[in-house]
Amino acid sequence: MEFNQDFDYSIFDSLIEKNVSFAVYRQARQQDIHLVLQTSQAALCLDSLSDLNGKTGFVIAPFRISEDTPLIVIHPDICLKGEAVVFSYLSDYHSEGILSAINIHNQTSVNSFTQYSSDYTTFYSALSENKLQKLVLSRTLDVERKNSFSAGRAFHEACGKYHSNFVFLCNTPQTGSWMGISPELLVSEQDGVYKTVALAGTKKVSSEEWDDKNRKEQQIVVDYMQQQLDQLCGNVIQSGPFTAQAGNIEHLKTKFSFKLKDGYKIGDLLALLHPSPAVCGFPKESAFDFILKNESYDRRYYSGFVGPLDIDGSSRLYVNLRCMQMGDDLLRLYAGGGMLLSSELKSEWEETENKLQTILSVI
Repeated sequence: MEFNQDFDYSIFDSLIEKNVSFAVYRQARQQDIHLVLQTSQAALCLDSLSDLNGKTGFVIAPFRISEDTPLIVIHPDICLKGEAVVFSYLSDYHSEGILSAINIHNQTSVNSFTQYSSDYTTFYSALSENKLQKLVLSRTLDVERKNSFSAGRAFHEACGKYHSNFVFLCNTPQTGSWMGISPELLVSEQDGVYKTVALAGTKKVSSEEWDDKNRKEQQIVVDYMQQQLDQLCGNVIQSGPFTAQAGNIEHLKTKFSFKLKDGYKIGDLLALLHPSPAVCGFPKESAFDFILKNESYDRRYYSGFVGPLDIDGSSRLYVNLRCMQMGDDLLRLYAGGGMLLSSELKSEWEETENKLQTILSVI
């Protein structure tokens, strides 16, 4: 995706400055950008994932729904596709500014190796006591926001560099501004056919074979997904695992295709699948509770999910990985990795460092 001089992507920065509720995104392996923009009342706040049944718009879901991090749907008052159409509309778009109440500096973070190491020790103790089979430990990295930084241009740079990933930039007064480059589909739906993937295991792009630690981590996710899908779905078709590349790293990926049983809708499926062991751990409920109690910061929308819901007759929702939250003077990047008993502190830290390079490469 070459940079087109006719289109100045910094126009999206002005939407963020005015705190407009919008999302611009580019689907994996596609060329066109899409814009969803809300011109009516505030974006819709929901209390549970099952409340997404029957809704349409761009979804921004947190790791955990709370008063501070609500489940948001940007209503598609404006829904456009293609650079020429999007930029033609935005060139004439005017909106009153809304002040933002979100200050990243007031939010918790884990930026140092010392703090990460402390969390790692706590997590590993739970694994060694056989309380949990897998845990996902994450961290942040704060980067100074330079005056020359443009969220819109970073989005466009990401579209060019990461063709096989879902790329998005979104903003609402409730969530603040986020950008991400995700390799992991959570759920897609078109014409009643649903798809999801199990994505786990990480290594640098190389000719090396997958080791036992990564294969076991992937199998835990695959087994869990199959068990969950059996509750709501019929005729589940499984394929893989394959090696999937995301920037300079690779993951193991298994695909599932299915239809929902009568009486169930996409919100019910999302409530069952999110958060998956790929971002949480296993057993899921125990791992989720452990993370909330023991990880030293609030993940907010990192490892939640984002994407279009029932727009143009289809849905494609992605796990919010390789993402950053944008503040006035800093950019907060997020990354995590799955821990097993065979994990080592240094290699886990290096895995998060490698994952952070995806976003760092476009800012």
